[in-house]
Amino acid sequence: MKTAVKRSADATRVLFGGLLTAVPAMLGLASAPLLLLATVVFPDALAPVRWLADTERKRVAPLLGHDVARPYRKLHGGHWRRVRAAVTDPAAWRDLAWLAGHGIGGLFAGVTAVALWPSVPYSLTIPLWWQLLPPGTVTAFIRVETWPEALTWPFLQTAVYAAMIWWLVPLAARAQTRFAGKLLRPTERARLEQQVERLTETRTEALESHGAELRRIERDLHDGVQAQLVSVAVRLGLAERALRAEPTAALSLLQDARSGIEDSLGHLRGVIRGIYPPILADRGLGGAVHALAGGQRIPVSVSIPDDLPRPPAPVEAAAYFVVAESLTNVTKHSTAGRAEVTVDGDGAQLRIIVRDDGQGGADPDSGSGLAGIRRRVAALDGSARFTSPADGGTTIEVRLPCG
Repeated sequence: MKTAVKRSADATRVLFGGLLTAVPAMLGLASAPLLLLATVVFPDALAPVRWLADTERKRVAPLLGHDVARPYRKLHGGHWRRVRAAVTDPAAWRDLAWLAGHGIGGLFAGVTAVALWPSVPYSLTIPLWWQLLPPGTVTAFIRVETWPEALTWPFLQTAVYAAMIWWLVPLAARAQTRFAGKLLRPTERARLEQQVERLTETRTEALESHGAELRRIERDLHDGVQAQLVSVAVRLGLAERALRAEPTAALSLLQDARSGIEDSLGHLRGVIRGIYPPILADRGLGGAVHALAGGQRIPVSVSIPDDLPRPPAPVEAAAYFVVAESLTNVTKHSTAGRAEVTVDGDGAQLRIIVRDDGQGGADPDSGSGLAGIRRRVAALDGSARFTSPADGGTTIEVRLPCG
């Protein structure tokens, strides 16, 4: 009994919550023709409908047990191209169908579900007070005017109301949730279009990331190793000339050349570490992250499970880059007193979280190292989320697929 009452009460809360979108949907349904006409002039005229549909997606997501993705096409190009994309988008018409169904059905179901609960005690108590009111003013299916009617119809009405609460209200809540989930989710075609668009974007990000990495390596080799080797070659040439005339001076030049070769080797090792840090091969991601944390000027706590499945080499290198770049940003820009790094995963996905207690306000679109993190992650079809309120510290959360 308690389970049935709880189920009905939960369903009533769902339908009552649906009124928050059903009432605006009813109003939106009345203005839908005007919005469609306005789309010819303003391609974004349907934005209020999309906002309302997004609100409903967020509301039903916990009830469905999964997020409901946005199905809309992006509006690109000139005015008429954007108008055509907005009008021919199947998601726009599905939104309008949802407006009609939810605006009428959701409003009726929500009001009815809420009204049924007080109707039960009202019906049960009719025999106690029906005579106090003028004849014919009390109703229970029909007007109650005699004692036989007062002792019969109210209880029958109570049974019907209770049956509706027990059976129809949960059924209506499930129907409303599934209706929204079915109409507001992307169709199979829209899902494939979004996937193609995302793959195109990630391919572009991958090419940009690859190009930036090649330019960095070329710059390091040209400005560092090559310049040092040229200097060594000049010193060796001078030493060769001095060897015949002044051996003591030649020895000093040879020592300088050897020192230059050692510097070149150190610089070359740095370039190699930028491509794939050797510490990853030697100690794995856990050891590499601990080494990064230990080299910072502020305390950095690290949380990595001992049984973390080892990701593929490109994912491991990207994760190392994310942690290294994040901690570099913390050291340079955040004025933080401490930071923490969390790495976990289940073999299918690797998650990296870097937090600090600094000044916040970091903007990934300002050309900082955060933009490099986003590009590097996008190249592997991963996702990066940045949270950096003013005076609230910065949190960087990255998810990388390991498939």
